[in-house]
Amino acid sequence: MKQDLFDRLGTPERIREIAGYDLFDPDLRTSLDAIAQRTAGLLEASVSLVSVVLDMSQFILGSHGVAGWVADAQGVPAEWALCTNTVLGAAPYRVSDGATDPRHADNPLLQMTGLRSYFGVPLIGRGGHALGSHCVIDDRPRIFSDVDLAVLNDGAEKSMKLLEAYRLR
Repeated sequence: MKQDLFDRLGTPERIREIAGYDLFDPDLRTSLDAIAQRTAGLLEASVSLVSVVLDMSQFILGSHGVAGWVADAQGVPAEWALCTNTVLGAAPYRVSDGATDPRHADNPLLQMTGLRSYFGVPLIGRGGHALGSHCVIDDRPRIFSDVDLAVLNDGAEKSMKLLEAYRLR
């Protein structure tokens, strides 16, 4: 499965597009943290992320509520990241309760962190590729609404505008 995932995520055009941004700029990271904090507050979620999904890992660009080893590593393996599903589908992805959802019941990230629900929308680059996700993750089961979707889409749009301002020339 890892090779298939690597092949699907690691297309050269998509990786080149991700590499076209100055992802390590501290001002960009601070601004993306603010977007994540706003989204977490509006959706009353314990965690919110702005991330890109590379070929083998998720890389957190902006966050709110991330702690411990995930914060230290600034991401997780792609096969653990729920954002990978958002990227591969290039569409919103919802998990109401990862503990009972057969797609994620054995996900090591959910098991180690106690997080239960996820809702993410893709970050679509100018080349049309899903580069990453803007999401919320919570420690309780949740049913996400269309209003939640609108908040996430707004945050994703703001995130992509910021990323475009940090495009390497």
